[in-house]
Amino acid sequence: MLLRRIMGILCIPVAVFTLVSGVSFISKDKQMSLDEKIAKETQEDFTPVFRFAVASDVHISVSDNTNAERLAKLFETAYNYSDNHASYNSLDALVLCGDNCDRGEDAEYEILNRVIKENIREDTEFISVMGNHEFAATGLDGYERNMGEDRDKHVVVKGFHFIGMSPNPTDTWHTPDQLFWLAKELRKAEKDAPDKPIFTMQHGHIWNTVYVSRSWYTQMSLFVHMVYSQYPQVVNFSGHSHGPVNNPINIWQNNYTQLGAGTLNYFEMERDIGDETVPEGSRNAAQYLIVEVDAQNRVRIQPFNILTGEFFKTPANNDSEDKQLIWQIDDVFDTSNYAYTSSRKKTASAPRFDKEASVSVSSVSENSAQITFPQAEDDVCVYGYRITVSEKSNPKKAVLTKEIYSGYYFEPMPETLSWTAEGLTCGADYTVSVVPLNVWLQAGDPIAADFTAGA
Repeated sequence: MLLRRIMGILCIPVAVFTLVSGVSFISKDKQMSLDEKIAKETQEDFTPVFRFAVASDVHISVSDNTNAERLAKLFETAYNYSDNHASYNSLDALVLCGDNCDRGEDAEYEILNRVIKENIREDTEFISVMGNHEFAATGLDGYERNMGEDRDKHVVVKGFHFIGMSPNPTDTWHTPDQLFWLAKELRKAEKDAPDKPIFTMQHGHIWNTVYVSRSWYTQMSLFVHMVYSQYPQVVNFSGHSHGPVNNPINIWQNNYTQLGAGTLNYFEMERDIGDETVPEGSRNAAQYLIVEVDAQNRVRIQPFNILTGEFFKTPANNDSEDKQLIWQIDDVFDTSNYAYTSSRKKTASAPRFDKEASVSVSSVSENSAQITFPQAEDDVCVYGYRITVSEKSNPKKAVLTKEIYSGYYFEPMPETLSWTAEGLTCGADYTVSVVPLNVWLQAGDPIAADFTAGA
């Protein structure tokens, strides 16, 4: 009954409901070849006429000034890029997608507003929405009082529409009234600027879209997705997950475009390999997106790494080390030519080790050994590795299994990885096998080595 009521309020066609009511939102749009996508991403005739920066999960804290310093660095790097651009020197807006403060305390807002005031320029529009963390202390009242703005907003900057929706106190929930408001504001934006992209944001991802959205997402994903699905020109930004911004599936397209806006706080991964979602060194995370639009309303997104002071390089580690990671949408309205759909995995190759690659076993004791191996190569991104220690006499019987991340989210990416196998039997003979995985968990051929515990 509630579903039918919301569909009626939002004027959502049955066909749209049918599309999204299944297990997952998987596009069946035409898939481009890798060469076509690369050509689209590296066009040199892109001259911006509009630019903004977008980030999420800043988590300003009173006890640790690190994230405030990273936010100040965001302003500095975004302005430096804009000031030195060959043809367009303006940063027209800066967008934050929630969890801007760690608890929503007044003292945290004071720090946030100080960083903004000290760094923002008069010609840059500041736009933000709340996250779930701001509700821990002062909640909605604290946000509106400290930020001087409503929780939900529709802002027009140089003819481009920005529509932001904050959550309610129940984690990442959005009410039916908010969904009605969102649908109404989208209709206004389309009527006012029918040929332009519409930029939207909320804190939680839409479920099963971008990386880590299967673990962290808005509780109203189905309904928010149904609203956005009526507007292919929507380019939506969200956070909440802390997923690495340079993951190839940090951009997703079906009936609209969805992107994760990164974090200035710490990395968290999808629950798809291993049992740890927060990797070692996760605090080395400070990233955001530079988004540009040209006169033909093409959209270009460039992930930026604050810790290196440079744009992210492509995570395909067999590319040129200087090749920048760029996502480009040549026509937001043409869903048939979306390049970043879920079907990318159908054309992806499995990762592969160099023919000379080998596993090294060292520091062998009676019940442990250190396993070391080089990174594999992948045309898109090496995501992680599955390490299996088996009895040599029975390779199919696993004694130990461990899955680890590749560290693709660090720059430079580590050249080798190590893991210590523990709980071995002294004198027993073992085979260790290492299998590389890409971002779609497609497995490549393994490399292996034999060793004896206690030897």
